[in-house]
Amino acid sequence: MPVLGFALLLGVAAAATAAAAAVYGLARVIPAESRRRHNDVLGFVYAEIGVIYAVVLAMVVVGVWDTHSREHANTYTETNALLQIAWYARSLPEPERTTLTHLTESYTSTVIHQEWPMLSQGKDSAAAWALFTDLRDFINVRQPETGADQARYQSVLDAVGELGNARRERVNEAATAGVPSLLWAALLVGALMTVGFVYLFEVGSLRVHAGAVCALAFTVGVMLLIVYQFNYPFGGALKIKPTAFELAMHRMQALDARYAG
Repeated sequence: MPVLGFALLLGVAAAATAAAAAVYGLARVIPAESRRRHNDVLGFVYAEIGVIYAVVLAMVVVGVWDTHSREHANTYTETNALLQIAWYARSLPEPERTTLTHLTESYTSTVIHQEWPMLSQGKDSAAAWALFTDLRDFINVRQPETGADQARYQSVLDAVGELGNARRERVNEAATAGVPSLLWAALLVGALMTVGFVYLFEVGSLRVHAGAVCALAFTVGVMLLIVYQFNYPFGGALKIKPTAFELAMHRMQALDARYAG
């Protein structure tokens, strides 16, 4: 687990412990008998609040997790297209082979070292866009003559289209991802109401009451932490890393070594 993620989890545990300790303070302020008289009525109200909040929180958690997983898979879609173009480059005569090979490797390197740190800020690299445009234009102007060349050319045209689509999805998601502020406010208010309502019950034992508050606060806190960490796919402790592009670069370099030999 990343150090930041572990620190945040400890923070949630500390907050849950503080919430449990507050039960003892409440017992001194509001007599147990006063709270016991309202247990039945509060139970019905709390059941409604708890169900509504649980459904909303679950939907948000599933939503951010789905976005994170989809964008992670999309990085491999983009690099698979890059590798198809890299393979096509090896079938070309010189100097076209060297030109296209340089474009694919330069694009991959620029995404890794220049663009990826920018994604966490919702930005993208103009240099990467320029390299993609050069790569696309280089392939679009080719005029294959033989049937075999035409088949390979159609395949690489599809790869360029897939590369462009995957790239646009990646940079667009980096720029627009995130739970809306209004929904964040609803999640936080709902968390306070869900946990705070438990203080109004009287369960007979302060230890049991404190344990229930601690467990509920920790569970809700962990769920909110998950939403926070997966809120931006390319930022935070659990951000998507450029692993797919690094693997693609290694494969391209292996191809260079093979054909050079």
